[in-house]
Amino acid sequence: MAKKTKTKAVKVETGEPTTKRGLSRKVKILAGCATMFAIVSGAGGAYLLTQSPAHAVETVEAGPPPIPVPMPVELVASTAQLQASDYQIVSIFRNEAIVATRDNLVRLKIGSSAPGIGTVTAIQAGDNGGGAIVGTDATLKSL
Repeated sequence: MAKKTKTKAVKVETGEPTTKRGLSRKVKILAGCATMFAIVSGAGGAYLLTQSPAHAVETVEAGPPPIPVPMPVELVASTAQLQASDYQIVSIFRNEAIVATRDNLVRLKIGSSAPGIGTVTAIQAGDNGGGAIVGTDATLKSL
């Protein structure tokens, strides 16, 4: 197959090259693709709109079973009995406190209980971001 070369048409009288008129090949291809996309999208939208509600309900029910509320979690069992000296206050915000032990974080509220502290009776926020956690067995204070 021979290679085609582009030739410019030249006006015989003036000697100036003629300008091409019309759209380039790339523009025609892009316009055709956009037209096909619009047609396919419209057909797909019309198909989805004409589906009966009963069919839509069947597809929703065919999914995975719902997640039970609240989600089950594994209980963390401590190997050693904790004492008040094992806790460090991480943060105190309003009526809640986050304390850390060697292995995990514990969220405390008034009325909750923790080993070594007992039942929390008061949570006092300090000016510097620290504070105190008062329990029936011990009191934790941040520096």
